[in-house]
Amino acid sequence: MRIYLNRLWAIAAIASLLGMGSCNRNSELGMIGSELDKKMVVQAYEGVSVKRDWIAFNDIKSFENTMRNLHAMETEEVRQRWEKGFKGYSSWRANLPEELSEDKDSAPQVDIPDAALTMVLNQDGRIQIADTIYQVGMDKQDAVLYAIPTSREAELLKGREPGSISNVMIHRIGLTLQPFFPRWDDGGKAIIPSPDTEICDFPTSPLFPWWGQRGGLIYADNNNTQLQQDNGRQVRIDYHRWRVGFIFYSSAGIRVKTYKHTRLGGWMSTVQMNHVSMQACSKGNVLIPGFIPVPYHCQVSASASNTNKLERTIKWAAAPLHVEVLPQNFNFRFHVNYRGQQISRFIKE
Repeated sequence: MRIYLNRLWAIAAIASLLGMGSCNRNSELGMIGSELDKKMVVQAYEGVSVKRDWIAFNDIKSFENTMRNLHAMETEEVRQRWEKGFKGYSSWRANLPEELSEDKDSAPQVDIPDAALTMVLNQDGRIQIADTIYQVGMDKQDAVLYAIPTSREAELLKGREPGSISNVMIHRIGLTLQPFFPRWDDGGKAIIPSPDTEICDFPTSPLFPWWGQRGGLIYADNNNTQLQQDNGRQVRIDYHRWRVGFIFYSSAGIRVKTYKHTRLGGWMSTVQMNHVSMQACSKGNVLIPGFIPVPYHCQVSASASNTNKLERTIKWAAAPLHVEVLPQNFNFRFHVNYRGQQISRFIKE
């Protein structure tokens, strides 16, 4: 009976995936910004509550509805407004460290680049969907996701390690770890400066599947002049496409972020770009084991001024079974103005 119900849930999820508007858009027709913001915030509360200090969703449908609205929120003000609606709740993203350590003796940190996902995970990486509590954790050098039945909640609250609780499932998840995370370098694929080419002009061959981050670190502008220092410290630009995978959620997106070298040997994300713009286009499939892949083709663009980072999710999917966004092609273009210096790249894959 349980297997039958799970298959029904999965069929419903596939139908939802076929109809969901998870390709980001720059605007919503027919609604002014303030009205749209208010509607998204209200809708993102439906079927959601705070249990102890983590967010609990009634079911996968309410989780998916919330994620759809969170992904549509493009300003920090609106995101904070939604989070402040939960008394006693502190999100993962609200507790992100500003500094990236390069000390090899430091414990590796889990890096979750999906901004909307970090809003619904609490500061300890915990979330509840229906009768399962999910907990992000570490197993040696690997990021894992513990699936804990709510019937074992008391043991979790007593401080027991999730992996030592009976009936807990442990899943490997697609994430990157800092500071030792495996970074897939774009190598010769990055064209400098960015050419005036259609963003959805894909190469003929599909990309090799990868988890985590694919991109590079930039220390000089398009003229190969070192980026201007900030208060005497070296500056760099991190850029990457990313793909993360949880059991109930998977997504792919893009991010550009600035860092400056600290006197303690790390990198701090407090340096601002004068202006940054980026575009991405991807096609591929959403996979749920045992079901026919659902194809997608998504495009996104974004820009901002006086900011230290810009990030967008290009495709996401939620389901009660193992779900995976698998890009076949993933193009990425960005342009940064940093104190008058021009930095741009165009990656076709």
